[in-house]
Amino acid sequence: MSDQVSSSPMTKLITIIGKLPLPFVRCVGRIFGLLGLRFDRRTRRAIDRNLELCLPHMDKEQRTRLRNRRLQHMGQTFAEMGHLWTRDVKFILNQCYDGEGAQALKEAVEGKGGVILLAPHLGNWEAVNVYISSIRPMTAMYRPYKDKALDAFILKARNRAGGDLVPTNRRGVMQIVKTLNADGVVGMLPDQVPQKGSGEFASFFGHQAYTMTLASQLAQKTNAKAFVVGCIQTKKGFEMTALEVDPSFYDADVSTSLEGMNTTIEKIVQRAPSQYQWEYKRFKVQPHDALNPYKEHDH
Repeated sequence: MSDQVSSSPMTKLITIIGKLPLPFVRCVGRIFGLLGLRFDRRTRRAIDRNLELCLPHMDKEQRTRLRNRRLQHMGQTFAEMGHLWTRDVKFILNQCYDGEGAQALKEAVEGKGGVILLAPHLGNWEAVNVYISSIRPMTAMYRPYKDKALDAFILKARNRAGGDLVPTNRRGVMQIVKTLNADGVVGMLPDQVPQKGSGEFASFFGHQAYTMTLASQLAQKTNAKAFVVGCIQTKKGFEMTALEVDPSFYDADVSTSLEGMNTTIEKIVQRAPSQYQWEYKRFKVQPHDALNPYKEHDH
């Protein structure tokens, strides 16, 4: 680690956490998440609003319980980063085990043809990078952090597993197309609001969400196979779960394709709802300047 990296208080903290036993760190993280984040009104309100929008079949008491479990998992996920970013790859792989669809995913990654991994913010998405890159190097888009020391630290951590990070621009897209055409593996985060002009609206848990079109375009251009993946946090470690994307994802019609992608993301989220990033304001961009569903709740 360079002096610049080690001089950051945040990187020092992450490194110290990484030296502690993982079960202990997870436990402390959950306690911190439940007690500390409860006082973060913005986070709490965003989770409450998203659960209200996306899981209307639940009553208020059920949603509150789910929100508190989510706060615990937020704390746990942060605490785990010390291990995922600083411990050797073998240690992390020993914490990972195959769950639903992992065998089909491995076969696709090892076989012919490009593979697109759609990794929503579920469980610990950093473990996905280590798991996949141990089979075949994974190329992923990367937007730098403002904190230069933290940025260098995370870049080094992600690269050590064998991954290849490319910029979120035209050059990066060209590199991704090249990788897929060479039977390579590409990882993408499909559940963030894309930049203006890089998405279209599609249903997500019954509401319009501005959704990235890049994955659909890449599948059309390269005939790559796509999976929605997540490393779900369990007592044993991280369970690699992979769902083959809904066949409609491969449709030439972009709207149909996006619906297929979002439907599959919904399915994997339902496997571990408390481990999904409900704190993220997924519906903040609305079609035809419709009301931002978080506005009335933020006052």
